[in-house]
Amino acid sequence: MILDLSKVAQRYFSHQRVPELYRDIREYLPRERFREFRKAWVVNNLLRGPRRRKRVERKHGCELPAIINISPSEACNLRCRGCYATAYEKGQEIEPGQLEKVVAEARRLGIYFVGILGGEPLLRKDLLPLLARHKDVAFRISTNGTVIDDEIVAWLKRLGHVVLFFSLEGTAEDTDSWRGAGIYRRITDNMRLLARERVLFGFSALLHARNGAVVASRDFLDEMARLGNRFGLFFPYGPVGVEQHFDLVLEEQELGRLLGRLDSLQPHYSMLLLHEGRGSNDPEFGGVLEQGCRAGVTVHVTPRGHVEPCNAIQFSTENVLENGLLETFCSPFYKDVSRCVKKNHGRCLAIYEPEQVLGLVSRHAAQATNAAALPCFVRYAEFRQGRDS
Repeated sequence: MILDLSKVAQRYFSHQRVPELYRDIREYLPRERFREFRKAWVVNNLLRGPRRRKRVERKHGCELPAIINISPSEACNLRCRGCYATAYEKGQEIEPGQLEKVVAEARRLGIYFVGILGGEPLLRKDLLPLLARHKDVAFRISTNGTVIDDEIVAWLKRLGHVVLFFSLEGTAEDTDSWRGAGIYRRITDNMRLLARERVLFGFSALLHARNGAVVASRDFLDEMARLGNRFGLFFPYGPVGVEQHFDLVLEEQELGRLLGRLDSLQPHYSMLLLHEGRGSNDPEFGGVLEQGCRAGVTVHVTPRGHVEPCNAIQFSTENVLENGLLETFCSPFYKDVSRCVKKNHGRCLAIYEPEQVLGLVSRHAAQATNAAALPCFVRYAEFRQGRDS
């Protein structure tokens, strides 16, 4: 199994220390939880899933993503700067039965990787019991790390197929200025707690013009490794939601420099460092790759069931609660977004090609999933045009 993981995972992650990480996780997790992790994340997500998706694609003439992200609710106990979720109408939730139906269809299509976003997903007390009924699916929960209690820890100790990702912006100063006073300490305290309980977790860090040098540094990564993180996910800030900060967007050259820095640091860590936003010249760009534009490589399902190309491109032509996932992936809008991503070699469309996004929206009469989406993209496109002129 280690050999299989090495061959498959390195194809996706270009990480020569994947076998070392695998052995580390095997030693870290209790035996039963490790079996669940291996089945969901390795066997199903990396081995069985791609083969099943290829069969579905040949039959229906469409392309399927390897990952879907779902926001069961936008409820949250924080109000972070620049959050993509602030613009959605509050009070909407995907009912447990509907959520299970989406997960079950994803599995049938060969999509074994499901990201759970929010809001703060752990505010829903029915979430972890629901995920426990689907132990053959790999779940990544993105959390602000502030609502973890004894009940949540008890559930996590029984779920080897679930990995938590704590969201932060770097140091205590960076994180607290973005999320609120004392949040960094609450996050790191809960990291220590989960490490003691041998729960698998990682971190996700936003990259913007004010924190990039800190986040892509040995000091920060050393601290994350010391706290017990096995994964790190980095993604660039894009102006979205109610509060937008165009001045924080990293230009492509600077983003490329920071991500190159992270790539150069990777050999020093068994912790797997993944990043989004930079394009790729690989003609087979896609699959479970965590780099480059996410639009059309994955989708985001809102609490109302609207299917967006990603959580930064908040437009939709399909509703998964009405039509299902397969119809979404066969839709002209989704296919056109996928083609556009490939044409741009994986460059983030939301950040670097807002005019192309507006063209896609107009061409397919896609509807904004919240009131702020269209005005935001129009203003941002004008901002980039004015800056480049």
